[in-house]
Amino acid sequence: MSHELVYVVPEQSKERDALKEFILKHPYLRFVSLVGVDFLGNDTDERIPIEYFLKNLEDIFAGGVQTDGSSVNLPGIAELNDAKVDFIIDPDRAWFVDYNPDLLDRNDVPVGTIRIPIFFRHHERFVCSRSVLHDTLEHLKSELRSLLAADTKFLAAHGIAAGGIADIYFTLGTELEFWVSSPAPQVSSRELKVTQSLKESYWKRTRGEIRTCLEESLLLLQRYGLEPEMGHKEVGGVKGKITEQGRLHDVMEQLEIDWRFSDPLQAADNDILARFAVKDTFMRHGLSVTFVAKPVEGIAGNGKHMHIGVGLRLSDGRRVNLFDPNDPKSHLSNYGYGAVMGILRNWEAVNPFVSHSNSALRRLQPGFEAPVSIVASLGRSPESPSRNRTVLAGLVRGDSPLSIRFEVRAPNPHTNTYLAAAAMYLAMLDGMRYAAGRTPADLHRELAKKRGEQASYLAADREYLSEEDIFEHYSEEERTERYGKSPATVWEVLTHIEKPPALYEGTPMTASVVRSFHISALNKWVIDICGKELDGIRRELADLRRYPDRENKLDEKRWGEFEALRNDIIKDDERRPCAASRLSALFEKKEYAKASEALIAFRRKVAEARDAYRLYLGNAI
Repeated sequence: MSHELVYVVPEQSKERDALKEFILKHPYLRFVSLVGVDFLGNDTDERIPIEYFLKNLEDIFAGGVQTDGSSVNLPGIAELNDAKVDFIIDPDRAWFVDYNPDLLDRNDVPVGTIRIPIFFRHHERFVCSRSVLHDTLEHLKSELRSLLAADTKFLAAHGIAAGGIADIYFTLGTELEFWVSSPAPQVSSRELKVTQSLKESYWKRTRGEIRTCLEESLLLLQRYGLEPEMGHKEVGGVKGKITEQGRLHDVMEQLEIDWRFSDPLQAADNDILARFAVKDTFMRHGLSVTFVAKPVEGIAGNGKHMHIGVGLRLSDGRRVNLFDPNDPKSHLSNYGYGAVMGILRNWEAVNPFVSHSNSALRRLQPGFEAPVSIVASLGRSPESPSRNRTVLAGLVRGDSPLSIRFEVRAPNPHTNTYLAAAAMYLAMLDGMRYAAGRTPADLHRELAKKRGEQASYLAADREYLSEEDIFEHYSEEERTERYGKSPATVWEVLTHIEKPPALYEGTPMTASVVRSFHISALNKWVIDICGKELDGIRRELADLRRYPDRENKLDEKRWGEFEALRNDIIKDDERRPCAASRLSALFEKKEYAKASEALIAFRRKVAEARDAYRLYLGNAI
């Protein structure tokens, strides 16, 4: 028996008999968790005692574990009258071991749980986020093989013989940003805004528990084999204060951790692992971590930039990046141009799987290094690739042609990486179909077109490429004119998949998958507005106090203006319900289009009331 902790189950131990031997060799492995992911990105996490697991090993490997469909978010598929969902083990991805440092066995070793990735099966169909991405990648392989076999120009440019492509592979890397704070930080939003504007925190040296937790997290990810590349402070945050005991308090800092790319399905699994590993590490030191896209208004939100690529393995042993032009005068191959054009043309159909929450949309605002427009950047020349942090998609390349990829900057930590990646790859495939057989020069001209110029694939009334700072160089009106109107509410995002888009026809992103996701995301939006936002605003405005003993005539006037706004927002009277009540009524009647418009006006009025109270308080106190 071994007491040396293992963090990943070896490949040779995933077979039934070998797994039993592996478990018995490591007696601190006390539980198994079968990890599936529903359409909202929720991962299942249960505890199967190891004794039960070993006794029923054969049945479990045959899909003998089920759940009630109401326990996972698959609306329209696994309903109460047809709810059973089978858990089917995935032997091709990493099986991690999750340790509980607060529970030790009799040898003082932390108790471990083997997390085994699985697919959900409903009747004979696989229906979960992991299966959609898995099947999408297989679909892409088949489609790209056909395209490449007929594209003699691309094959000749890269010296690939007919039939010389042995395999097509896909790469995905994610960057995780998060905010860390002490349990009850006494940090003003103004202080955070100032330090962000001065960029006082960017890449600064971490201290105290923050440093310890960051380093512990990186070491833990190493043990899991994620190959972390770096961890550092991000744009937001303030310096913590030191207590008499030498500990930090009033901490509020933003950090980022990056690790090596992988195949997309493993990368998405790694993303979930990294989030709970980071959160647990900081929590053990009394620090709170949030991955919410926009935790505090007016300061930088949390992004999860996705680096996405495609490559070829050749029969002669070489690897070729599908986006590599093999020409120093060109940014990209025809398929690279097609991929980014596909993302841009189809973004409205992709975006629901990326930004379908109130917090996600609040993050996507000008001035916070998050994209607000459907526009890409390639760099000012092929020798100088893009470093534009204001665009939706940017070309990234290092010294090796194999490094060429696109960074998509809209996702956030709560984006469902599986479905977002599947949607992006299908959008890229749509563009690559158009690009097959065309020249990079012709495709570059179409991508760089001006508004009003006709194009075969891209819309005539939009522009798609810019090397300028989108926030500073253009006004909101100019951005809208060039790149289209940015959605203001989740409803505006979800309207693009209310009916399954043509992009997903004949793909693993089936009409039932899109419909189920749409139901899930819409329900979440309604609950967030009615159960959280409206109640929170009622409490916030109701708690704002008047200070009559400190007022002058100006203050009295300003309080009256604020009070009128507050009453209009949250106080019903006999003649008319307040704005919050009218908005709630629209949601109750499921008049979502009207509710969306009313929500925009409601938020504008709330912002006006907050500003009015700040003005009153600033002079009265």
